[in-house]
Amino acid sequence: MIYNKDMIESNNVKVLYGKDAVLKNGDLIRSLGKKYLIVCGKNSARLSGALDDVLSVIGDREHVIYDRIRENPEVASILEAAGLLSDSTCVIGIGGGSPLDAAKVIASLKYNPAETEEELYAQKWENRRLPLVLIGTTAGTGSEVTKVSVMSKANGRKSSIHNDLFYADYALCDPKYTFSMPYRTRVSTAVDALTHCNESYFSNKANEKSRGFALQGIGLILSGIRHLDNINERTCDDLYRGSLYGGLAIDITGTVFAHNVGYYFTENCRLPHGFACALFQEDLFEFEMHSSKDYTEAFFEQIGMKKEEYVELINSLLPENDIVMDEETLVRILPRWKDNGSVNNTLGKMTVEDIEKILRKKFVKNR
Repeated sequence: MIYNKDMIESNNVKVLYGKDAVLKNGDLIRSLGKKYLIVCGKNSARLSGALDDVLSVIGDREHVIYDRIRENPEVASILEAAGLLSDSTCVIGIGGGSPLDAAKVIASLKYNPAETEEELYAQKWENRRLPLVLIGTTAGTGSEVTKVSVMSKANGRKSSIHNDLFYADYALCDPKYTFSMPYRTRVSTAVDALTHCNESYFSNKANEKSRGFALQGIGLILSGIRHLDNINERTCDDLYRGSLYGGLAIDITGTVFAHNVGYYFTENCRLPHGFACALFQEDLFEFEMHSSKDYTEAFFEQIGMKKEEYVELINSLLPENDIVMDEETLVRILPRWKDNGSVNNTLGKMTVEDIEKILRKKFVKNR
């Protein structure tokens, strides 16, 4: 086996990182059972070569491929895939955050069954799950090392479940699988990973360990971002390792208001998740400068950038948008952030009124 490169260690997931991580750990994958349910999307698992590598190591063992997981995975597709488990002995998730998040739940539904969305969200997840292997093809979510699954309900609303059962047994992490990402996806996922690190640092739950992960992640991601236009092996490695550190950070702390507010813009404006969260990083820093100035100044000192410089970099990676919000819409959506966990998790006493001020300033135009 190959083991944790540069000490990428998790107390909950065995991280096997490096070139040909899947091919070199074929014996491990084969030891997990005789029939596999492979969960992925239509494209990235195949284009990256990850699916071919998995199929080569399981050889002639029985398997089923469920490739209908889309971005922001729908609960309905997760329940459909769980119906294919039958006598499967292992679940392998391949892809970005959506297939990996879906695979966590699917593996857990084997012994914690649910037939409807309501039953799934009411599930206590008290029983064991099938062995679970996660193989990432993007450098963004860090889902490989977290206990979080984010799904879309029938009403289009994104909602997450956090449970220890969702930790994978193994994360097989090979940066080569990220080479095939389209440029826009590469930028969006890099930005997503950066927001994980930022938000973890400014969480009420942050501790020395999570801050260490966050700062390591930021350093690696910034190194990778400088070479987005000329992608190479080193850049992919920096971005992927950075995303894993971001995942380790938010696994301790969770995210803050920027992520949850960003959900609305992914749901309703078709803005990719990473970009939607990044829209509010400047607002996060402004809020923290007022509520926790010394702590915030120490953050920028540690990353080696001034606040204005860091904000300019993040904003330069965002696509142009023409989002406009009317007064009626603003009033209608604000209740979703009342007593919201991510808002309450923000360092300082953030309120719905603070969210309103941010949204009004950014998107409500005076007529």
